[in-house]
Amino acid sequence: MDTIRIILSTAAQYGWNIFQLDVKSAFLHGDLKEEIFVQQPIGFEKKGKEEKVYKLRKALYGLKQAPRAWYNKIETYFTSNGFERCFCEHTLFTKSQGGNILIASLYVDDLIYTGNDESMCDDFRSSVMSEFEMSDLGRMKYFLGIEILQHTHGIFVCQRKYV
Repeated sequence: MDTIRIILSTAAQYGWNIFQLDVKSAFLHGDLKEEIFVQQPIGFEKKGKEEKVYKLRKALYGLKQAPRAWYNKIETYFTSNGFERCFCEHTLFTKSQGGNILIASLYVDDLIYTGNDESMCDDFRSSVMSEFEMSDLGRMKYFLGIEILQHTHGIFVCQRKYV
């Protein structure tokens, strides 16, 4: 949560917009490093081969390796696209390019980003959405139970749902 506050305060200080993307079926993007076998799901057994098992090619929700596999996949995307991972916050990535900066933070399947160059933000959004299936939620309005109101004169944070 501290990372989110830092991003919010930085964006507010410099008058940057903060945008949000939601990864669809995030854990299904992860590639497994080891061999994992599962029983045939109930109702989907092959007749005469009920004792057989399936070898997974991709991570599944509920699999203990799924979160790590997803993180490795998205981290590889960031590093191969010129981002640097923060050494003390592994879900925070930054990219500097000709005096411009882009800051992105990942929280499981939610991604927020901001920066001082709109075209850099647009390029990032297009690139990451072509790599992963995502919903573009536009300017950040609601994140982790916090309502975010972005105005020209600042960013306001409230938690009306908890009042």
